[in-house]
Amino acid sequence: MALRLIINADDFGWDAAATAAILDLAAQGCLSSTTAMANLASEMDLAALRQLSGRVSVGYHLNLIVGPPVAPAAKVPSLLGPDGHFWPAQRLWLRYLAGQVPPAELTTELTAQIDRLRAHGLALSHADSHRHLHLYPRLGPALTRILGQLGVRRMRRWTPQPSYGQRGRILNVFGRISARGLRDFATPNALAADFSAAQAATLPLFAQGLARARRHGPTVEFMTHPGLTDRPGSYLARRTEYEFWRGGTWREHLAEQGGSLIRYDEV
Repeated sequence: MALRLIINADDFGWDAAATAAILDLAAQGCLSSTTAMANLASEMDLAALRQLSGRVSVGYHLNLIVGPPVAPAAKVPSLLGPDGHFWPAQRLWLRYLAGQVPPAELTTELTAQIDRLRAHGLALSHADSHRHLHLYPRLGPALTRILGQLGVRRMRRWTPQPSYGQRGRILNVFGRISARGLRDFATPNALAADFSAAQAATLPLFAQGLARARRHGPTVEFMTHPGLTDRPGSYLARRTEYEFWRGGTWREHLAEQGGSLIRYDEV
């Protein structure tokens, strides 16, 4: 079957540099999908994204580890540190494993986040998660069950990423463990995450990731984190990713492979 490529930009709403880059790439037809952080995107951000939802599919970037909650803090106290913001990923996971996070509070916050996006007229095509939280053992299945109950029908599937370093090796294990929890969701056949492994975005790297992912099947999601500037303290090379997608050499390669760009809601 012919190659079908989804280019999904994560982190819409995380900061102004990411949001502006994603809006620009979407307007230029350089993306087919993005996922929004409901607790961080501003009203203006979401209104701008709504205007472009005819050009890209818009999904939900599940986030329980950065920033404040959407639900009232008094309704989700176990998710929050002393500053009123979410715990970091590892701390949240360990608290959940220790029974310190009631599932009802997860449901409350995920419902509030999805309701906020839908209230802005966004028909959510799919979901993924910040720092791949939906892959974490025990916590991930709890999150995906809630998403299914909230009407999410498509999810990101993790497939092995050999160039991701130590973190990638952990995620490769998590991805195998979490695969059963995704069986009720439609997913692309594979994920290419090569640009998110602390490497500059280049055509050879794009081609490498695409070729490896394609072995799993014809529908491939390429994960990207573009930004007008890099984020202090982050390993992501956001600026080079933004410039790569605007450059257009990827289009020529995709055409040479007989592939086409599709939206997530076509999965």
